[in-house]
Amino acid sequence: MSTYTPSAYLSDAIPEQPPLKDIGRFGKSLEAGDFIERLPWGEYAYINIHVRPQYVKAYQERQKTGEKKLKGAGWTHRQKPKDLIKGRWQLLLMLAGSFADYGMMKFWGVALIMAATAAGMVKGWGEFIGFSYIALGYLGLHILFRYPFTWLLERHPELIVKDRGCGFFRPTGMVKFRTWKEETFEAPFIEFDPYISFHVNPKGPVSYKLLLRHRYTGWQTTVAQVFHLDKVQLYAHWDELQRYMDVSQPLPDVPALEQFRPFDPTTADYDAAGKRGRPTDYWATLDLTQWEEEGYPQHLKRIGAFPWSTLEDRMEKSVPNLVQGAMV
Repeated sequence: MSTYTPSAYLSDAIPEQPPLKDIGRFGKSLEAGDFIERLPWGEYAYINIHVRPQYVKAYQERQKTGEKKLKGAGWTHRQKPKDLIKGRWQLLLMLAGSFADYGMMKFWGVALIMAATAAGMVKGWGEFIGFSYIALGYLGLHILFRYPFTWLLERHPELIVKDRGCGFFRPTGMVKFRTWKEETFEAPFIEFDPYISFHVNPKGPVSYKLLLRHRYTGWQTTVAQVFHLDKVQLYAHWDELQRYMDVSQPLPDVPALEQFRPFDPTTADYDAAGKRGRPTDYWATLDLTQWEEEGYPQHLKRIGAFPWSTLEDRMEKSVPNLVQGAMV
């Protein structure tokens, strides 16, 4: 059974925090030019995000085989890990994702075929053959990164995964992550402010990130990233993460944490009182087909329909000038 330390996060007992330093409008424009929204602290919608069909399927497969897809730290009642991918692999994985993406393959495939046809009509078939080689090369890279590369990483994840001891720690209320200087930064969860920022990707579509920014140093870490149509899902990410860190709340009822519920004191008491309202093996025995076709689509509708803007921001009562000093 895990135990909580005095620094563990309690949403109904957030201690008074030091005021924010006013860095001025110019400083804010430099540090947070892409920040569009600060999210509230301490009041919950009780909506989880890590219940997608692929998460349920992976959990059920692990329960049957006892195997894990990735090595390194796993999400437990003690730690939600992060920063597991080795730094030198980050760029290669971004490149691999671009080439493996079906949408990008179709876009560049059509573009190259049109370019080859136009060049052939204007300059002759020699130019057509040249563009054809480029198209075949792109197709080859797509197949390489889509299949052999993915196969290799699934069977040898230790190549790219390294547990640096970073993550969100429920029993202590601490957050630890790697900075761009390749140094480890650690601070209490309550010293971070959640922001949503937007990014224009090289592929074209806008994406949104949920960032935690340490209000007294400026160090920040990414919690989740979604495409622009799924921006509302970042609210559910923040809701779930808060409840994971809040020891006055049971663990979020998601597949990855189901087997750890008996080992967390608050969650064990909650379940023993019958408040969960589900069998102990709910996610392990869930009808995946029904969840994928009916349950999860309804869950997404609930995320979209919830009035997120009505949630109270309890952190404003603990940080004297939070509204005035916030980045947005």
